[in-house]
This record gives sequence, structure tokens and C-alpha cells, in this order.
Amino acid sequence: MSYLDNGTVKIGADLALGGAITFLAHRDRPQNLINSNDLGRQIQMSHYSGPIPFQPEGKQLKKEWTGIGWNPIQTGDVFGHSSRVLDHRNDGRELYVKCVPMHWPLENVPGECVFETWTTLDGPTVTMRFRATNARPDKTAYAARMQELPAVYVISRLHRFMSYVGERPFTDGELTHLENDFRKPWPWTRRIGSEGWAALVGDDGWGLGVAGEGVCTFDGGLFGKAGSDDVHDSSTTYVAPVRIETFDHDIVYSYRTVLTLGTLDEIRGRLSALAERGLPTWTFTDGRSHWHVEGGLDAGLPRAGIWRVPLVIGAPRLVSPVRCWRAEDAAVIEFDAACEGGPATLRLRWRCLGDGDPWNPARTMTMVASGDGAFARQRFTVSGHPQWSGLITGIAIEAVEGARPGAGIALRAVAVLPAGR
Repeated sequence: MSYLDNGTVKIGADLALGGAITFLAHRDRPQNLINSNDLGRQIQMSHYSGPIPFQPEGKQLKKEWTGIGWNPIQTGDVFGHSSRVLDHRNDGRELYVKCVPMHWPLENVPGECVFETWTTLDGPTVTMRFRATNARPDKTAYAARMQELPAVYVISRLHRFMSYVGERPFTDGELTHLENDFRKPWPWTRRIGSEGWAALVGDDGWGLGVAGEGVCTFDGGLFGKAGSDDVHDSSTTYVAPVRIETFDHDIVYSYRTVLTLGTLDEIRGRLSALAERGLPTWTFTDGRSHWHVEGGLDAGLPRAGIWRVPLVIGAPRLVSPVRCWRAEDAAVIEFDAACEGGPATLRLRWRCLGDGDPWNPARTMTMVASGDGAFARQRFTVSGHPQWSGLITGIAIEAVEGARPGAGIALRAVAVLPAGR
């Protein structure tokens, strides 16, 4: 074990298990909160891509995990083989670990990637930075998948999965206990926490809060029976900030997550203060800015600040990450975009809190863009549209004409703007 302890919080990484976090406790409540029933629990990195199923020749795949696909995780695999630590440093202020992860559903198959974590403490708060560096020999472009950022498993005494899921974040609105049915094939519930945080607490309202940088969607819930303090019990409670990302064969993917211990009021105060509250602007100089494609594939990681999506197969839709803002605060959606292959009718879509799949067909606007390949600002004036109301949670752009030879969309930036901008 390698520990950090600032007198308020003590956290420990198990160097025999890929450096995953297996210990977390508060000075006033010194019992360990982290569940380690098997190598799929702990606080650990976990990423997903194709193919589905993923089974290299000659390797054993656990049948019940066939549908999970490519899934390296930090601790180890379902057969009990642990991940290997490559490097570790701990100067008492920062804990660093580098490991080769294992593919969860396969027997003793290391991932074609390297995971790194940096952990620091500040009072009752833990900040963790993560980086996954891919080096897959399979260069196939696979569809975007939901990623855990990271996975967090705690004792089942902290059985109440809590967040603010209402339309008016940061107004001290009532919190909601988000319940799930772990007996279903997918045991967790997924909700948008519009203040950018979620928590796992006990009946006394004390526990662990989690906020992912710029993340508003959370998976979580209780598995098994509530009330256990046993860190090896099969019953557990889970939470993860999640976001859909394209995991390229050569991607270097980084993110930051903050965890804090305390009462619900303390958790909410600390973590909601970290949330991104302004109207979003996305540029593509350092990657996709968490955008992804539905119904198709892009041309790979952005180059020279330009994200390209061919429109030659399927019906690709360019989808923003989940972000929350009030409709009345925004008047215009502006795309710095170029269309190739002839004039295109671009359709803007948006989602409001509570919308599911498919996208609501009433929440759309269209415009005709030149198809000469030159970049121009494409503006949608959304204020005044009868469906532009409440809490907006994301946008998308698509070409109405669908697939055409030589067609494509290129993006340099997207901005949500108030009136007058």
C-alpha cells in the first residue's frame, strides 16, 4: 500500500492491484469506505471501445461479459489476475502510479495501453488526475462508448445515491435519492446531475461526493443489501461520472475528478462551486472537446484544430457533450463550420432535461449552408423558438440530406451565445 494522509483524509493505493484506490477514510470516521469484493470494484480507471465482443485468438472470455467489448481496467480481470504497476512515486504531497491495466472480461490479457493517476489532498477533498495512453495494434475506428471517469465503489452503508436533478441548478433546490433495480441486466441508474456532482451517503446524510471536470451525467446505485460496513461484502454502492467518448487506437485521454467527504450540505457546497456555469464554447485544437458521432464515424482525432466528419456512410450526427444551461440565457448557436460536396441543409437539434432517446423531433431548426468547403459562421437564432425552453442539456448538428459521395462537415468551433453576441 502507498498512502497519503493530510490529517483530515487518508487515501491508499494498492500497488499489487495496479495502484487502484482501495482505502479512503476521514479522521473523524476512520473506517475504510472502499469496497474491494473483487477486482472490478475499488476506485479505478475503466475505458471502453470496440469490437463487441472482444476476444483475441486463443484467449478465454467470461461468457457473462461478452457484451462489454474492449475494456481495460486498472485493478485486474474477472479471473483474478491483477494489473502490473510500472512506476510509483509518493513524496507525501502527491501519489503517482503508472500501470498496465488488464482487460476485465478476459483471462490474463493486459491492455494495449498505459494508465496513470496523480492524487493530491486538500482538507477533506481528494483531487485525482487520470491519463490513458493507447497503443492498440488494431487501428479500426470504433463507435463512441460511455466511459467511467472513474468507477467508484464503496461500502453499502453509503447506500443513498443523491444529486440535484432539477431544472434550476444552484438555487438550493431539493436533492433527490436516485433509486435503481440491481436485479435488472444493467443494474445502475443514469441521471443528469445539473449541478455537476453526485454523492453516496448513509442514512445519516454523511458520505462521499464526486464531481468530474465538466461532467453532468452520473451512473450509480445500490447493488445487493444496504447497510454493510464490510469492505469485502458482495453488496456495494457505486457512482461514476460518465461521458460518451471515442477511444481511438492512439488516443491520449486525460481527465480530472474531485472527491470529498462530509455531509450532503458540505458535499454540495464544495462540489457545486467547481461546476462550469457559463454558456459553453467548444474548440477542437486539443481533441474533440468531448463531442462524438452518432450513426456514423468521424475521420479521427482533429488535426490543425479541425474536426472532420464524412457524410458518405450512414446518417452521422455530431453530438455535444452533456452540459446544462438555462434556455433564456442563450439566444444563438453558432458553428464555425465548412460543408463539402455541395450545399447542405443543416439541422440543429437540442435536448432539454428529461428528454431521452430518440431526439425530440420538435426541438429542431434548419438552415442551408454552402458546400464549397470554405469555413463560415453558421448561426441558428434559437431564442423565440417554442421548444427552446427550460434547462438545455446538449445540442447536435446533422445534414438533412444524409449520406452523399464526397460530402462532409468540418468544425473549428461551436459557441452558445447570449443575445447581442
